[in-house]
Amino acid sequence: MDKRKITSKLNGAKSHGPISLIGKRWSCKNALKHGLRSLLPGLTVGENREEFEAFMKKGIGYYKPFDFYSHEVFERMMHQLWKLKLIPKIESGVYAYEILTYEADDDKMKRADKINHQDFSETDLKKVNYQNLLLGIAFSKDSTSGNALLKLGTYESKLLNKFFQLEKIYLDYKGKKHGSKKTK
Repeated sequence: MDKRKITSKLNGAKSHGPISLIGKRWSCKNALKHGLRSLLPGLTVGENREEFEAFMKKGIGYYKPFDFYSHEVFERMMHQLWKLKLIPKIESGVYAYEILTYEADDDKMKRADKINHQDFSETDLKKVNYQNLLLGIAFSKDSTSGNALLKLGTYESKLLNKFFQLEKIYLDYKGKKHGSKKTK
């Protein structure tokens, strides 16, 4: 074994991951980029917890889950809708990222410091939400093998399909429990 491999092996044996509770919470999300494919419900970095809780309260007022099962299905439906709310933000970020990198270089992986595109003014730069830009960059980097906007459209379709499947399950269950088909 050469010296680099031995050193790498020794250094790797020293690491045991994060020790603190905060470190463990952060490291469990290391691979999370945009959250659209995540199986676990949760907010990505920068999302507003109060906005999410208000969103859930509106959903509870509309769907009125009434037992454990209906509440579980309801939560999954709401997480699909929450992810769908991210789509326009990511799309905005993808466009902003593309504009930022338009003249940076051929492979578009480096970011220009200033936008030089004639259709993008200084006031437009201020309008692009920084969080949207970060979401767009993360999504674009995750889409290296294809068009980010095409991939985003595919995710949107899948999220919508999943939501409507869950909503049908929820409404069918609610109808059976309450004795009628039309319960909304």
